[in-house]
Amino acid sequence: MTALTLPPVPMWHRAVPNRPSRPPLVWLVGVHGGAGVSSLAASLSWAGDAGQRWPARIGLGADMDSPLVVLVARTHLRGLATLQRALLSHRHNATPAGSHVVGVITVADSARPLPDRAEERRDEVETLARALGAQSWRLGWLEPWRALEPHELAEWNPDADVTPRDDGDPTRTPPQPVRLLAEQILAAARTAGARITARAHSGADTAS
Repeated sequence: MTALTLPPVPMWHRAVPNRPSRPPLVWLVGVHGGAGVSSLAASLSWAGDAGQRWPARIGLGADMDSPLVVLVARTHLRGLATLQRALLSHRHNATPAGSHVVGVITVADSARPLPDRAEERRDEVETLARALGAQSWRLGWLEPWRALEPHELAEWNPDADVTPRDDGDPTRTPPQPVRLLAEQILAAARTAGARITARAHSGADTAS
C-alpha cells in the first residue's frame, strides 16, 4: 500500500466545532462511528471530541487546534481494520500536516474475550502504532456506561487535588480504568506537546 492509494482521512477544514471553553490539550478522533469518543471526551476534562474527523487547522492562534491526536476504535474487526488504515494514512502523509498521533485507544466492544482473529489484528495495530512513535491503550468493557448519556458522566482530571471517591457511581467518579487511562494519556500528551513546542522554538531561533 502506497501513499497514492491512500485517500486523505476525513478532516475538519475549519476549527473543530463545539469546542470546550478551554482549548483541549489533545483531540480524540473516532476512526468509525460508535468508537466511544463522546463518552471518553466527557470524562476527560482536558480532551476534545473531534468526532470522526481529524483537526486540520493546526497552529497557535485562537481559532487553531492542537496537533495532538489520540485515535479511538472498538475492538471488533471492522474497528481495528479502520484504525489500522488510519495509522497507515498517517505514515504515508495522508493526514493533516502537523498532526501528531500521541496514541491509540482500543475500547472493548463486548464483555467477552476477543476472537483470535481480532486479537491478532489488535496486536498488529499496536505494533504499527509503536513504529510511528505512538502509544497504545486498552479500555475494557464498562457496563455502567451503557445506561448513561455522555453528558451524565463525571469528568476527571489527574491534576485535581482531591482523592476520588470510588463508590461505583460513574456520574460522580469515572471508573478506575478510565482514571488510569486519563493519567497515562495526559502524561503522554504533555511530553509530546513539550517536544513540539521545543522544536518550534528551535526552528524560530534558527530562522532568526
